[in-house]
Amino acid sequence: MFRTVLILFLVAAALPAQGRLRAERPRPLLERREARREMKRDAIMSRIHQMRMNRLQRALGVNEDKAREIADRWAQFDLDSMERRQSMRRLREQVNSTLMGPGSEEEKNARLRPMIDQLAADQKVQQEAREKFESEIRGSLTPAQQGRFILLVEEFQRSLQEALAEQKREK
Repeated sequence: MFRTVLILFLVAAALPAQGRLRAERPRPLLERREARREMKRDAIMSRIHQMRMNRLQRALGVNEDKAREIADRWAQFDLDSMERRQSMRRLREQVNSTLMGPGSEEEKNARLRPMIDQLAADQKVQQEAREKFESEIRGSLTPAQQGRFILLVEEFQRSLQEALAEQKREK
């Protein structure tokens, strides 16, 4: 009898421990997925950096070191402005949701005013950051290279947006 109670007790004590192990099991899987996602993001950013360097060398006629310096600064600008772009995207979604949602025009105006003010402030900061980035780069280029650089930045951004849109359509 004692042996049976002891076995039942051990089994009962082990069950909650098994539940904890099972609950924690997906976590490493989630961590692996996140690590793979980060590795993929890093690989993409590395390819973008290399593409920028190549285009800068061809379009501006600068050496590899100068192209790398500009591409590094460009990558830093991207990182610095990423949060602002995401914040502005979220604000635009909130504005749209508020406009499409219930409520009178007066209620919507009251809810929208702070969002619009924040969006305008974020856009101003983003524009100033872009101007600073371009100014820093253009300062070390000839006028012809400056013109090519401005066109290159616009073309590169447009082609990147098109590639992202194409990727979304494929999913």
